[in-house]
Amino acid sequence: MSEGNLLHNSRLAERAHRVRHNAITMAEVHGQGYVAQALGVADVLSVAYLHAMRIRPDQPEWEDRDRFLLSVGHYGIAHYAILTEAGYLPESELVTYGCDDSRLPMSGMASYTPGAEMSGGSIGLGLPMAVGMGLGLKRKKSSSFVYTLMGDGELAEGPTWEAAISASHYKLDNIIALVDFNKVQADGPSPTIMSTEPLVAKFEAFGFYVQRVDGNDLPALVKAFDNAREHPEPKPRIIICDTKMGCGVDFLEAREKNHFIRLEPDEWKRAYEALEARRPA
Repeated sequence: MSEGNLLHNSRLAERAHRVRHNAITMAEVHGQGYVAQALGVADVLSVAYLHAMRIRPDQPEWEDRDRFLLSVGHYGIAHYAILTEAGYLPESELVTYGCDDSRLPMSGMASYTPGAEMSGGSIGLGLPMAVGMGLGLKRKKSSSFVYTLMGDGELAEGPTWEAAISASHYKLDNIIALVDFNKVQADGPSPTIMSTEPLVAKFEAFGFYVQRVDGNDLPALVKAFDNAREHPEPKPRIIICDTKMGCGVDFLEAREKNHFIRLEPDEWKRAYEALEARRPA
């Protein structure tokens, strides 16, 4: 790996660390939340926003921007953390997360937050919306990409697969779907509740260019995002990212149930300390 790439990955690691720190800051406001998901997906979002996507944070509605659809609306806490790191939001606003009249509701909503492109909540809608946006951008002859972040539990939803058929049929090579495969959903372990494996073979059969990577390995993610953007075939792309819930905070990683967690007041200090102990060099 070249010196330039090493430096770039080092900077991404530091910024992903700040994304995790800011997610903890927001969760601490209410003493609970979807912080384990935010910690797990921080690397994926950092590479998306700080390496791959074409954006102008000072012009959130710039016509030639790449779009990002947060299909897993309850990941709003992770989205706000990366939007802050990317420059859409001031860090001082994070403490308003989930409060009355805040621009940062607990579930992502496009009408409130600069940089948010869809309102989430009901899962399974991100890929269908990406198909609509992708078709529209194609008709405008735009070179912009549409990214959509889905959870692995969401893959049990029918609209996701209907959209997958459509994306392939219309050769929407401007769609880059992302799956946060953390093996957890609200009802329990996602492989037990509704197994969707073998995912690579399924999406390949649906006509996608598929990659599966360690979602907490920054160099692997950078390569996967670059491959997705540069792939020459006229087909939609998907990156399945295997992530670890609570990544970066050891005692949260070890929790058996961490879809929605509550911490005691003294545990927030422990979370900051654990994260700092693993701060990138």
